[in-house]
Amino acid sequence: METSIHSEGIQHKSLVETIVENVEARILRGELKPGERLIEQAMCNQLQVSRSPLREAFRILENRGFLVNKARKGVFVSELSKKDAIDVYTIRANLESLAIYLAVKNDDGTLADRLQEINQKMLFFAEKGDAWNYAKCNQEFHSFLINSCNNQRLIGILEVFNKQTIRYRSEVMLSAGKMQDSIKKHEILIDSIRKKDAEQAEKIRKESILANIEIVSTLFL
Repeated sequence: METSIHSEGIQHKSLVETIVENVEARILRGELKPGERLIEQAMCNQLQVSRSPLREAFRILENRGFLVNKARKGVFVSELSKKDAIDVYTIRANLESLAIYLAVKNDDGTLADRLQEINQKMLFFAEKGDAWNYAKCNQEFHSFLINSCNNQRLIGILEVFNKQTIRYRSEVMLSAGKMQDSIKKHEILIDSIRKKDAEQAEKIRKESILANIEIVSTLFL
């Protein structure tokens, strides 16, 4: 059963923003597949909206890399590709490492302890083989770290790139030994933060993200 987009609790958001979030979430959940054409009238009927806000939402999602508008063919969910994965991870590595550098510079002395608490929860779930809750804690770890950079523009840009990497990240997470390896890298990162070594923390995070490119690239062999 389709649910109206005009549900309780979203009145404070603009209609376009709500459409963007709805379509984006469906892409990330895999309900809308790479290469799938989005029929405008069908989407309007499903979301109970007019064409104008839907088209504006499509333009936003196209700019974010989730959709592609093909001349005289229509709007499609963007395909996953090796080049796109490399591009997204490369940009994310440089921007997220910058955010971490700024976070360490802005640290009031509590950042390392908070990250250590989250990393301990990740260790617990990794030992139980609970990939779902591990992934949630991992997201919490990096979101907290990024949000500590105190640069809202950078945070907003990274939100887009992090969502785009979700389309690849599940495969990375399921690779052998990835959870344990991630926890060890977090420990090294936390140690550099505790020492207030912003340059080292930046380097560690950048190298960690770039290392995932090799794993993601195997999806397209």
